[in-house]
Amino acid sequence: IAMDRKLNKLDSINNFPLHLRERDRVRGVFGISIAVLLGLFIIAACAKGVSEEDRLKQIINEAAEAAQEKDIDEVRKHISKSYGDQEGNDYDSIRRLLLYHFIRAETVSIFVRSVDADIKGDTALVKANVVLVRGKEVKSIKDIIPESAVGYRFEFIFKKENKEWKVVSGTWQNVGAAGLL
Repeated sequence: IAMDRKLNKLDSINNFPLHLRERDRVRGVFGISIAVLLGLFIIAACAKGVSEEDRLKQIINEAAEAAQEKDIDEVRKHISKSYGDQEGNDYDSIRRLLLYHFIRAETVSIFVRSVDADIKGDTALVKANVVLVRGKEVKSIKDIIPESAVGYRFEFIFKKENKEWKVVSGTWQNVGAAGLL
């Protein structure tokens, strides 16, 4: 009896006039299309909602992750070809410096502790405190033994190039890990 009812319901659906079934199908497709478009607009609005300061913080974190993975190209994509610093490094020498540190067999763990950005037009001064641990993989900042870590304070000058923030100069100093943990 239950099976007969299901079959009767199915027959009654198929017996609706064709124009009504087609109208419902068009409404369904239209509704799905509107939902997809609204989703895309929301995603686009969220993407545009990222502040310049948040974007700079994101770049620092991306570069730190790339350095941890020893990916020179990912680090350098955030560095301007016109890069120059007080140590005499340029874009190419930064590559050599990264290569020197990355060819070591040891594991490197990097933790960005803080990032502050001061933006003026198309230029920004970004200060970042970073803890670096060599020799063993460390998953959490809580697992760091201060004697096995080094703390660095970086200051980068970023400029916008083709609507993208790029590092044009940087300084860094070893400040010890204890104060950054």
